[in-house]
Amino acid sequence: MRLTLYTDYSIRTLIYLGQNPGRRVSIQEIALTHHISQNHLVKVVNRLSSSGVILARRGRSGGLELAGAPHQIVIGDIIRLMEADMGKIVSCNPENGQACVLADACRLRGLFAKSVNAFMSVLDRITLHDILHDPKKL
Repeated sequence: MRLTLYTDYSIRTLIYLGQNPGRRVSIQEIALTHHISQNHLVKVVNRLSSSGVILARRGRSGGLELAGAPHQIVIGDIIRLMEADMGKIVSCNPENGQACVLADACRLRGLFAKSVNAFMSVLDRITLHDILHDPKKL
């Protein structure tokens, strides 16, 4: 399964914040550390903040921090939050708007759905804490 850069940046941000507990981190610091666009990271941070995953404060004493403990942040939840088009993975839409001639006999859609469910099932058992501290669980 291929995840978007949006999701990749969100997980990198959470890992960075998890590695720096007790202090507020700037978007610029994360962008420089991971060599990613600060503009892209702002969009990621806005989504994570508006969803209550991180706390974002503006101003001189502002910055980013996790809203909860790393063991409360489930990676599967983050993937679902950031991947807006997960349903497209299991859809079967032929190009140019024509109906699929195999639609009645095709079993791919069901197989893809099972695959995505298995993928997400694994990620639903992994927390940010596991990524930061428990390599055996990965």
